[in-house]
Amino acid sequence: MQPSKFQVYNASAGSGKTYTLVREYLVLLLNPKYGNAYKHILAITFTNKAAAEMKERVLKELRALAENSSGELSDLGNSIAHTLNCLPKQLQIRAAFTLESILQNYSAFNIATIDSFTYRLIRSFAYDLGLPLNFEVEMDSKTVLAEAVDLLMAQLGENSRITDVLINFALQKTDEDKSWDIKRELKDTAELLLKEDSQPYLKELEKKPVSDFIGLQKKLRKQAAVFENRMAQIGEQGLSLIQSVNVPLSSFSDRGVLPNYFKKLKTKDFKTITYKIIDKRIEANHHFSSGKATSEDRAAIATILDGLIGLVLESKVLFEKEIADYFLYKEILKNLIPLATLNELNKVLNTLKEERNIRFNAEFNQLISQKLQNQPAPYIYERIGERFKHYFIDEMQDTSVLQWQNLIPLIHNALSQEYTGLLLVGDVKQSIYRWRGSNPEQFLNLSVAGEGKKYNPFLIPKKIEPLDTNYRSLKNIIRFNNNFFTHIARYLKKEIYKQIYLRENQQKETDKSGGYVEVSFLEAGLSKAEKELAYAEKVLEIVTRCSRQFQHKEMCILVRKNQEGVRLASYLAEKGIKIVSQESLLLKQSLKVDFIINMMCYLNDPKDATAQFNVLYFLYDRLSVKTEKHVFISRLIHKNPLICFDLLSFYGVSFNPGEALQYSVYELVEYIIRSFNLADSADAYIQFFLDDIFTFSTKKLNDLHSFLSYWEENKEKLSITVPEGENAVKIMTIHKAKGLEFPVVIVPANIKIKDLTKLSCWYPIENPDNYNGFKHLYISANETLKDTGKVGNMFYDKIVSEQQFDNYNLLYVAYTRAVEQLFIVLEQYKSSSLDRTDGLLKDYLKTAENWLEKGNTFSYGNPLRIDAPEISDKNNKTLYRFNSTTWRNKEIKIATSSSLLWNEEKAVLVQYGNLVHEIMAQVFSEDDVMQVLNIYRNQGIISDTERDTLSKLITQLVNHPQLRDYYKQGLIVYNEREILTADGQIVIPDRIVFNDKKEAIIIDYKTGLSDKSYHQQINNYAAVLEQLGFTVTKKLLVYLDEVITVEEVKY
Repeated sequence: MQPSKFQVYNASAGSGKTYTLVREYLVLLLNPKYGNAYKHILAITFTNKAAAEMKERVLKELRALAENSSGELSDLGNSIAHTLNCLPKQLQIRAAFTLESILQNYSAFNIATIDSFTYRLIRSFAYDLGLPLNFEVEMDSKTVLAEAVDLLMAQLGENSRITDVLINFALQKTDEDKSWDIKRELKDTAELLLKEDSQPYLKELEKKPVSDFIGLQKKLRKQAAVFENRMAQIGEQGLSLIQSVNVPLSSFSDRGVLPNYFKKLKTKDFKTITYKIIDKRIEANHHFSSGKATSEDRAAIATILDGLIGLVLESKVLFEKEIADYFLYKEILKNLIPLATLNELNKVLNTLKEERNIRFNAEFNQLISQKLQNQPAPYIYERIGERFKHYFIDEMQDTSVLQWQNLIPLIHNALSQEYTGLLLVGDVKQSIYRWRGSNPEQFLNLSVAGEGKKYNPFLIPKKIEPLDTNYRSLKNIIRFNNNFFTHIARYLKKEIYKQIYLRENQQKETDKSGGYVEVSFLEAGLSKAEKELAYAEKVLEIVTRCSRQFQHKEMCILVRKNQEGVRLASYLAEKGIKIVSQESLLLKQSLKVDFIINMMCYLNDPKDATAQFNVLYFLYDRLSVKTEKHVFISRLIHKNPLICFDLLSFYGVSFNPGEALQYSVYELVEYIIRSFNLADSADAYIQFFLDDIFTFSTKKLNDLHSFLSYWEENKEKLSITVPEGENAVKIMTIHKAKGLEFPVVIVPANIKIKDLTKLSCWYPIENPDNYNGFKHLYISANETLKDTGKVGNMFYDKIVSEQQFDNYNLLYVAYTRAVEQLFIVLEQYKSSSLDRTDGLLKDYLKTAENWLEKGNTFSYGNPLRIDAPEISDKNNKTLYRFNSTTWRNKEIKIATSSSLLWNEEKAVLVQYGNLVHEIMAQVFSEDDVMQVLNIYRNQGIISDTERDTLSKLITQLVNHPQLRDYYKQGLIVYNEREILTADGQIVIPDRIVFNDKKEAIIIDYKTGLSDKSYHQQINNYAAVLEQLGFTVTKKLLVYLDEVITVEEVKY
């Protein structure tokens, strides 16, 4: 049967989505009627990693088929052969031919991200779009927007229009008892310029001069003030009446409901006003006196009651008539003035873009929509040089409206011809990027039957197929997720969302039995600090327990926010658990990178005492300084760089600040690395830091001040790339974990289901004439939104239901990452709420069957691991020296690839010897051994296993009977110190120990067997020292092997 041209796969978590994509892709590739099909297929994913993985998987399967001479096919091969109705030998021949063709025409192998395809379109039509042909894509939009805000602020005092607006905004913030600093709000507002869903509304604002914004501000302030003043007057009148009869508040019924009402009017506390009790009492002709009131007080209240009720009724009429508008005025005023700056900000931003010849990725979809969507598809194909007949789109639920709309004309043209097709794969339950522009409702409509273009924009029928078997998780994990999400689906407000979890959540199981789920509730009533500690302790207990059956690299801790991950990583690291997290991989975590940054700050501003202190603090630990640390620092602090580094030359430091400031940023950093011997060992942090500086230097102002500003803005996200296979517990956010799986998943996160923090919306104005012609205005989507009238209430319900659905999806993504064991840790609250994860889980556990309850912990299944894989302690790192030279001396510069620092096989003894040399260069006494090894381990240079091995070796060395006297505290020691000989040569003994009689002991480390050249070398060192006036009493060669051997050289 001819397959459908338009296929939609609903692919729940772990359902073999990648398998299905690869299978369908290979069916096309290996179908002889298509011929070189790969040249006419566009497969779109949403991350570079996903694109690379799919390419690798396709090539791997092709190679397996091409090299299969036995005739026995894999499950995938059998499925393809069955679909194509061909024999294994035929499949082998086709696969071999296709593989060779792809490798010879790799550029035509179109598996890419949607952004890269968009970029190709933009490049092909750059001239038509009015773009410079050599423009560059700027990915770091936040930094450029921040620069635009700074440049706008710089116009204060020069541009009267801008000055008036910014001063107006600063005064508004001061009136609201907030900081007058307006930069943060301006930066937040500036991001609207690049948001896809804001573009139609920004077009409306383009025509609005600043005066319209200022005029509207004055108008809304005036109208709000009129309402506030009238209500305050009524409040004062009511309170005056009460005071006139001198009756205590306790004499009024319902805890003083009437006096409290008038107080709220006077203090503008309108949010908490409710008429429920007052109306009930008035209807019942109640006397408003409490049971505790005396007869005199009751009589007094009766004398003023008619007056009070009259004021209540008068204010109620006014309140109900105008309160919605009042709340809307107040919300509009919060963001109105920042909006007024957008046109001016956009001008500054456009100037920056032109000066730097850059464009933002976020602009491209809008450009294509405006300029290319109506172009005929054949013309577009001709310009990009390829004609696609088949489209594969992965993670369709993450596609934005414009991305999909821009693809429709090309797909429509393809589907109108023979032998073409469209395949969409997605899962609405895994849509967690609405805040980034994705539109899950788009795929939701495409993945169900329905009439109209939103359900099917093409003229051919679609085939919807669910992938409903979970191949990832063990049975008990699947059952828990099936039951839990089906149970809580009833609490979703929107019916269409509810049906998704009722209709699509039930996954079929494979024959993989077992699995364990544990839900732990922390003690209720804890303070913030106590709660954070309780979370950390519980996670540590789980990691420790799981370590008996699982390697650390098989565990992943999923958190809601990065800050939570930072706290957990810090605590677990202190307890000896090796961690890989976004925070631990940040460049700023490297002591050497931190030193370089402080050096740059000190050179940029010699008065920066903090930077200078940090520089000296770092250097003290690297130099052979005899004095106490505080004495060393106090002698040099507050000195200008020239004097400071001149004094440091006494300790062997050779650094010229004047020369340094003449260099570019990149050269400056390399100069610092060489001057302070920071390249004494392979360091991925420094390599990635240099890579980032290089990227910065090619795109931005290449000066020290600009780089330091860039660093301050981006230091929380600049990181190294971690290798696969590191035996460490991973910590990441739930968003980062999407698409991944782990044998053990720990989720210490109590997610708010209705979380309106930092949400905003473009509010449609019902009567624009009353708002100076504005049709839409940007306001916060907070609880007040529902009180701004029918439109606001409708928007509020929509946003709340979307947030509820998105946070259910976040839970779904978190809980479906687990393969074997899932641990959920939650804080408890005194009152249970279905707006939090703890409330939902407690509600589920009330009726759940086969769960074991023990105190505040509930468990399902057996924690004993089934079929544990063989644990490999394979070492996969070679440690290289990092090479840093200067072109000014015409030396050859070798750029070491960052990845080599991590992932090469350790192979030769020489490299092992180099590693020990590097470590011993930092060991001055026995007390330094573990400290140095832990630094190497924490920076990812050595593994736990390597650290333990090296610890045994070096401890044996420093305690050797012939050596231990030379590794005691208090000795004068020079490790790997350069010595200039009389003929201008430089020699570097591994270790020289001096006593107070100017006598020296030379120690040199060797690997392998004894060699006469080693004797000659150490004798040469001794001769140099004796020329300098020292007496060499011992020359010791130390052979580094499982058993340390010491050879004393006599002659």
